[in-house]
Amino acid sequence: MTKKKLLPILLFCIYKSIAFANALPASFNKNDSIPTITARPFIFENAFRNDTTIQDPTVLARFYTTEVGRIKIETGKLIACDASDMHRRVFFTELFPKGEFPVQLAIVKGEPGEYEYIAYSRILFSDKPVKKWVYAFSPGEAFREPSDTISRFRCAFFGDMGMQSTVIADSAANNLFVKKSHLEWGEIFVDRFKRTGQKAFIHSFDKHNLVSISTFFNPCYASYIGYDEKGKPCRLLLDPGNFQIMRSMF
Repeated sequence: MTKKKLLPILLFCIYKSIAFANALPASFNKNDSIPTITARPFIFENAFRNDTTIQDPTVLARFYTTEVGRIKIETGKLIACDASDMHRRVFFTELFPKGEFPVQLAIVKGEPGEYEYIAYSRILFSDKPVKKWVYAFSPGEAFREPSDTISRFRCAFFGDMGMQSTVIADSAANNLFVKKSHLEWGEIFVDRFKRTGQKAFIHSFDKHNLVSISTFFNPCYASYIGYDEKGKPCRLLLDPGNFQIMRSMF
């Protein structure tokens, strides 16, 4: 190959390395607590890095992270649904680790005076890197690959059906909570958000707890499980559909 033909190729490679220098996840040394990102779409991890300088190739937004508290997982059987659907929702088929684990929010950072909304929420079971993201399924659902459609095939459940709250709970906590009065439901899932302006909180009761997350205007929730290299669940992520993640990004 002549020097004249080689020069444009070299210039193009240099341009690509500069243009996308911030698009890919950085590598970390052994002292870092944030794992190296290995699974696509990168935004599912980038949004929780608490680094507003991240330029992700899938989403143009700045994020910051907050921790809501720790959810108690007693049976390993989790549900995620709109609060008004807790009586009917069945748990995911995946058996999750038991114990207490942090619940985190990735929030889209707005300009002064702008409303900041939740991009993603997740349970962090471990700091191990995610090797693969798959849909979280309930009994009777057929396996399917992640999709960029907003049809019923993407929506694990629909939000904002009246309670203004998405719930994540262990099945043991859910079975006890659904027996409580409607007045208590209204106080927890509607009034508290209006009174405090919180985006999410942990509600404790009878030695159990659950996560309540404000739905804002999010209509269509997809639930994903992140698996580590040994095939163990290390994340449960709820995507309310504020950003379209194309199938090609997985």
